[in-house]
Amino acid sequence: MRLFFVSAELAPLCQSGGLGEAVGGLARALGARGHEVTCVLPGHRMAFENARGLTFSDGGELRLALPDGGLVGRWREARLAPNVRLALIDLPVLYDRPRLYGDAAGDYPDNALRFAALGRLGAWRAVAERADALVAHDWHAALAVATVRRAMPPELGRSISVVQVVHNNAYQGRFAPSAMPLTDLPPELYRPDGIEAWGSLCLLKAGIVFADRVVAVSPTYAREIQEPAFGAGLEGVYRARADVVLGIANGIDAERYDPAHDGALAETFSSKRLSGKERCRESLLHELELAPPSPGRLCVALGRLTEQKGWDVLADALDGLAARGASLALLGDGDPAIAARLAGAAAAHPRRIALRLGYDEGLARRLYAGADQVLVPSRFEPCGLVQLLAQRYGALPVAHRVGGLADTIEDGRTGFLFEPLEAEALIDGFERAAALAEGDVDGLREVQRRLLDLDVSWAGPATRWEALLERLVRDRRASRGMP
Repeated sequence: MRLFFVSAELAPLCQSGGLGEAVGGLARALGARGHEVTCVLPGHRMAFENARGLTFSDGGELRLALPDGGLVGRWREARLAPNVRLALIDLPVLYDRPRLYGDAAGDYPDNALRFAALGRLGAWRAVAERADALVAHDWHAALAVATVRRAMPPELGRSISVVQVVHNNAYQGRFAPSAMPLTDLPPELYRPDGIEAWGSLCLLKAGIVFADRVVAVSPTYAREIQEPAFGAGLEGVYRARADVVLGIANGIDAERYDPAHDGALAETFSSKRLSGKERCRESLLHELELAPPSPGRLCVALGRLTEQKGWDVLADALDGLAARGASLALLGDGDPAIAARLAGAAAAHPRRIALRLGYDEGLARRLYAGADQVLVPSRFEPCGLVQLLAQRYGALPVAHRVGGLADTIEDGRTGFLFEPLEAEALIDGFERAAALAEGDVDGLREVQRRLLDLDVSWAGPATRWEALLERLVRDRRASRGMP
């Protein structure tokens, strides 16, 4: 199949979180299965800076018509991996900026134009190259779906299957109605059964309404977004299209994250050589000057310090965890109020809680490798990477039973799930995980071997994606009388 991915992020070129990891991982996995994947991406400054090892060629001129004139740029193309091609939209006026979406003061004021351009240009490029399917990732790319179905001649638009992926429904790309002309869609589509949502232009809705399939990044999340608690105002749209909404959980790059070959670790390890994990545990305790806890009670937590990730609940639980013999290593950056609470707990328990603010990729890997448990108290989690990385490095995720966490953790075997999202429930999950090693270190080793042998790669998800896309392409060809 000839596949086009349209996305604002793609690891390792540019990313702000899990979106880039997911898009890059799936593209490479489908390319490895023999499909031709082209990834259309904004020419972010970060993308060009991180692509210095790639050889770019000039892909020709691009033009974007706008109500007050238009923009002219170039396509910059490179080979990213076997069967995976990169097509960067080189429009410096829109994308040559220090951050992807905004600065410290907030979003860039022209984000409606920046991502309308991404969707429109990605759609026309996919159709011009006779792609079999276009996959739009999150709100930034969602206009590509509506462009294919409603902004180009039917004889062009109906030749390609279109899929909208929902990585995080909390971000929907809502803008003032005055931004509607930037979409190049018929004005009458600004209505409740079109792309209007609660008085705003909603780019994500433009993908949901017109896609052949809407794919959430886990089966549980696909159900959750159809309810008010997680739908963020679009639950009615998802329910109206429930027959085309499904979930496919993400994987991770199992080669990039491989404890058997990870140079950031004090010692590498595998399910057949667990001594290295014990060495990583000892090294982490020494590096962070933590008191050695009993087997099973070294916990880590890492990621963005936000309420969405449940760090406020973790802060509530820290005294109780320390009192129960846990040593905790915390790494993250974000909400200053949450950071202050974590710092206060670390000061109160200097040998039990170590806090590092910011993000350090090497330290993150050492945390996964040395941990007995990784705490994941997210309020909502479309899929999640932390629990998959924990499993990859032989650590038990202890996670709130929500979204992709519920789909990727088998309670009591490949991690522990707790609910409700309260400090007491989190502490209970910690105790359940720690009990595996109580008086029997071999019990913990057995679990570590099970985790290290677990397949958390893109192999399984890519197979499910391949089956979905092949079915869509086959059905569309049949509807047009094509072989």
